[in-house]
Amino acid sequence: MGSDQRTLEEAGIDLALLSNFVHQVVNPLNGVAGTLDNLSEGAIVEPHRRQQRLRAARAQLEQCITLIRNLAFLSQGFRPMTQNEKRITVLPQVIIESAMFYQEDGKSKNVEIELKDRETQNRVLGHHELIRQLVMNILDNCIKYGEASTTVEIEQWVQSKTNNAMIRIRGRSKYPISHQDMEHICELGFRGDNARQMVSSGTGLGLYICKRIVEDVHNGTFSIQPFMQNGIEFLIRLPHGEAG
Repeated sequence: MGSDQRTLEEAGIDLALLSNFVHQVVNPLNGVAGTLDNLSEGAIVEPHRRQQRLRAARAQLEQCITLIRNLAFLSQGFRPMTQNEKRITVLPQVIIESAMFYQEDGKSKNVEIELKDRETQNRVLGHHELIRQLVMNILDNCIKYGEASTTVEIEQWVQSKTNNAMIRIRGRSKYPISHQDMEHICELGFRGDNARQMVSSGTGLGLYICKRIVEDVHNGTFSIQPFMQNGIEFLIRLPHGEAG
């Protein structure tokens, strides 16, 4: 090995994080490959089963897209937006776009996503792509670790005094989140006890990236707190909101 070559550890790359990331991407891709093999070989003939498997494969691909986008954002770093990156983002539109990625996965786990107010076209001046990824990451957590037969409730509004655009997302976890875990839930690579009880491995990227998108890129605030029994609330404040 030449003197200019370094191991991944020496380069500052977390091998456990990288290993978990690869595992999280490869597993659903294997599932998609298996579905395509079964369909092409005629192993699934009933139309309703074929449609069911195709929808499941699409959900698996969307999961991979979310993971890869998270890694891409992480590698680019997070910095305040430039003027060229700012654009008007319509809150109900970006929330609906994000929710579409998780409708099938939610159905399979009997977890619904409900946007309370679809009509009021509140807006915010921000980074549209990153705001969508922010909401996607939260919904991914709510579906993945959510309790069956519950609803993820989303509200959006603009505060009249501050002009902050607000997004509140509430879900219910299958297992309770401890107070200690809640304090570290947005740290890079962190996975709480409740997450490990349901999914043995994970990247611990999603909520860390949410916090960076809100606070570093948009100069807003991002908070997570418990509510009621096994409930969790995500509250996002973004400056430069415009009431619809």
